[in-house]
Amino acid sequence: MTYVDPQAPPPERVVHVRREGGATGWFVAGAVAIVAVVAIAFMLTVGARTPSDDQIAQAQEQGRAASAIESAQTGAAQATIVAQQAARDASAAADSARRSTENTAANAAQAAHDAATNAALSRDDTIAPSADPNLTPPPVPQQQPQQPAN
Repeated sequence: MTYVDPQAPPPERVVHVRREGGATGWFVAGAVAIVAVVAIAFMLTVGARTPSDDQIAQAQEQGRAASAIESAQTGAAQATIVAQQAARDASAAADSARRSTENTAANAAQAAHDAATNAALSRDDTIAPSADPNLTPPPVPQQQPQQPAN
């Protein structure tokens, strides 16, 4: 810890003032002032150019037209998506119908084949002779005309 005697006279302070001819500060201040004047002039000239009522109405109409076009494009995109989904659904339905028809045809062909096989196996002699094409009927005896008795 440093001890300072409160009764002692304060130490002498020496201040050196430099007087050099530096113009850098004035140059920077002048540049800032020029930029400020140009900015103020720009704001005043731009602020004086307010659009007319016709220009405002025209801009609003252009905005409405752009909105209508965007809405139409969105609607067309949604319609395209719906149409693509409907086409996929129709294709799936057609494939399902084709598979169902093929299965039904295969089942019918199998049933016909089974019926033909069962019919051939169940053939026996119980068929009426007139229904069997392989049997020849016996000859029918012809009656002799009778002569009158005398």
